[in-house]
Amino acid sequence: MANIRTRYTLGDTIKFLDVDGIQRTETVRMIETQIVEGYDLWVIYGYGDNLYELNHVSEHKILISQKRINEQQQQPGRLSKATIT
Repeated sequence: MANIRTRYTLGDTIKFLDVDGIQRTETVRMIETQIVEGYDLWVIYGYGDNLYELNHVSEHKILISQKRINEQQQQPGRLSKATIT
């Protein structure tokens, strides 16, 4: 049996961008492992208020989203770093 390591556990709060590019903050309510062809093993998270209709997002997607969110927060506008004298 494989030893699965993940960054998250039940009850953790995750931030990510959904398919529409909207930032979401959700609570992990279920963790499920899934083998995705070409990507080896991914850990999929169920989140949402209804435990019978869980949504899913991969850990890989969460990490990419968090990187983009951090970049957006560091660069809120498209201002140049050039100084005007």
